[in-house]
Amino acid sequence: MKDLQPFDHRPDPELGAALRAALEPKDDQKAFVARIMAQYERALDRATIPTLDVLASWFRPGIAAAAAALIAGFLLGRTVLTPAPASIDAAMGPLEGPGLAALVTAQDPPDASVVFASLVEQR
Repeated sequence: MKDLQPFDHRPDPELGAALRAALEPKDDQKAFVARIMAQYERALDRATIPTLDVLASWFRPGIAAAAAALIAGFLLGRTVLTPAPASIDAAMGPLEGPGLAALVTAQDPPDASVVFASLVEQR
């Protein structure tokens, strides 16, 4: 069976020769290092992005995340601050009408719309 793996662990002679030719100092060592450092500086100058541009790119997503956190905090705060009912009967049954208690205890439960209407009226 033929191995179809594209990776070969052996050195590539063509690539090795090209790298040696490019990185071999042709003249003295100081001139070679100066050439390499000049190329490095040019690469850094092209790759540098001003800080304000980076911060500006974060502005809209940051505002959206802050608004979502504010809304989530508000809703969570309302949920936490809602007082717990005094008893299970108070939680299940509205002040008037059949409500949830009738839905749970009756032999023939009422229509669900009655239960939902009584819940809406309770709030």
